[in-house]
Amino acid sequence: MSIVGPGRHIALLLPELEAGGAQRVMLLLAREFAARGHRVDLVLLQATGPLLAEIPDTVRLVDLAAREHGLGQLGFTLSSIRRLGAWLKKERPEALLSTITGANLVAILARRAAGIPLRLVIREAVTLENHTSTLRRRAMRWLYPHADAVIALTDVMAEQLVRDLAVPPAKIHCIPNPVDAARIRAQGDEPLAHPWLQAPDLKVVISAGRLIPQKDYATLLRAFALLPATLSARLIIVGEGPERARLETLAAELGIADRVTLPGFDANPWRWMARADLFVLSSRWEGHPNALLEALELGLPAVITDYDASAHSLLPTGKLGIAAVGEPNSLANAMCATLRDGSRTGPPSRPPLTTNVDRYLDILRH
Repeated sequence: MSIVGPGRHIALLLPELEAGGAQRVMLLLAREFAARGHRVDLVLLQATGPLLAEIPDTVRLVDLAAREHGLGQLGFTLSSIRRLGAWLKKERPEALLSTITGANLVAILARRAAGIPLRLVIREAVTLENHTSTLRRRAMRWLYPHADAVIALTDVMAEQLVRDLAVPPAKIHCIPNPVDAARIRAQGDEPLAHPWLQAPDLKVVISAGRLIPQKDYATLLRAFALLPATLSARLIIVGEGPERARLETLAAELGIADRVTLPGFDANPWRWMARADLFVLSSRWEGHPNALLEALELGLPAVITDYDASAHSLLPTGKLGIAAVGEPNSLANAMCATLRDGSRTGPPSRPPLTTNVDRYLDILRH
């Protein structure tokens, strides 16, 4: 049973719908909120990105079409605040859930500009190591405490919000990312034709995510190049992003271009994961990494970087696939040991999807 009464008008705010974990979580929440009888608007600062095709029919898309107006990022931010504020004043949703830092800051200022009663909940998507800009940190410290509630994905993130951004502890709620296990398994069974995934003599290592510096795929490539030839390993990185050319050049320089492929964005990365032998998360920082959670749900062994104190808790008990951040040798050793072990695990124990969805609805209620 839904905690928030049916028929509430809930808006979800994102900058865009690029293929990121935060975007996928918000799409999942939008679908689940609508299934519980709520009127759901998915509001985008700009309606761009490959996940636009994933918006459920039960959810209304709102494109604010924010523009730079010749002022760069400042112009885009001002346009976003003005357009969101006007939309809130006109549509008057009862609650707004925002995620990704830039959109969170816009949401706080737009609510103030709209001057309407509105429950505002912001969700921080990554640890604060992601924010190296002093100006951005100051803006977060000034504005985040003004939200009605702030959702952190881990205890580490919750501690950072209190310590570094002065968010009152009473406003912070720790909710790990929801995982739609049934959908992931069904999608993992979808057909996929790739020769590496059909060759029993090969060990296929997979990673999935946007090709951006945070994911540190350069270290993954360097680590993969260190694996012994006797493993007969291949590497697949599913995703798209601005680092593609750099990563392709690096693979060629390392002499592994014929053993690495970057197939680009796939709306169904789980069919790749389900057929691989090892999942690797090489990130420099994370929040609560969806791709890892999904790989584990498919029973895939995993090696991850020690990106913060919460990382160890994500791997199944007894599995020691932890490597130092940015260290190819450490990552290669962990990959080699896990591939040679060869054992798969059952899906981890986690709360059902409905539990975390209802926790979000509980926080969004007035």
